[in-house]
Amino acid sequence: MDEEWKKQFPIQSLADLEFVIGQRRGNAVGMERDGPAEFKRRVLAGKLSFEMHLSSIDYTLKRYVKPDLYEASELSLGDEISRFLRDACNFLMIEFKNLHTQGELPLGILGAELTLYRLPHLLDTARMLANRGLLLEVLPLLRLCLEMIAWAHTAFYLSDDNPVFELKAQSCISSLKEIYPSAGKLYGLLSEFAHWGHAIHGEFMHFDADQETVSVVNASVGYRARSLALCLVLPDVCVEVARKIYQEKSESLVKRVQNVGCPDPGRNSCRYVARIVNVCGLSEINEIQSLLP
Repeated sequence: MDEEWKKQFPIQSLADLEFVIGQRRGNAVGMERDGPAEFKRRVLAGKLSFEMHLSSIDYTLKRYVKPDLYEASELSLGDEISRFLRDACNFLMIEFKNLHTQGELPLGILGAELTLYRLPHLLDTARMLANRGLLLEVLPLLRLCLEMIAWAHTAFYLSDDNPVFELKAQSCISSLKEIYPSAGKLYGLLSEFAHWGHAIHGEFMHFDADQETVSVVNASVGYRARSLALCLVLPDVCVEVARKIYQEKSESLVKRVQNVGCPDPGRNSCRYVARIVNVCGLSEINEIQSLLP
């Protein structure tokens, strides 16, 4: 009986359903982008047969679905970056597990390594919200990510337990400046909307002078671009902390996330942010790019 309540709260969408059929016109169906094209066509046929009141899915597939549909599905830049971030989060989790210090550990090292291992899950959650075109909701998660990185970076070097108990994440941000000079500016940018007030209302309002209307912006393609760009900066900071803490042992982690040794202007974080700048031309993205060393 004690376990019955768990049936009322099943965890949904464990898979990353990034490919959606019918998103703009009823009965949307989500699936993983890497699924076979034939599977996607059959799902579409099932959806169409239901909506067109046709009894045969096979007939619908042959009559209304092109046989080569979804065979050549090009990734948008946003989807390409999302896929990179998803893989980077997986790599970070695997590598931090492999780098776990063995034996009896001081509380500082144990806490730091647990924190770094937990970090990729939070970053991946921010990525998924970014894909929904959100900004206000993404910033607090990324701010927490940066605080976790800073806390771990400081705690790792504490040999006594009491300072670890008293350690405040906000006070650790400045310690990152020696390895990531723009850490303070990044924290300020992520904290911009941390506390609600009248001064930031304009950021989420759209004024149409021609129609003399005002609307509230909940999600937008611009927000997605900005959020994904910010998401790219966090693994960049995390890699630098890993390089300092684990030194030559971090080579595998760096290679898997950034594809090249660091610091290198051709690393994945820099490359993808630069591509967003070139495509969007948004001043906000330029500011984000300036944070990358």
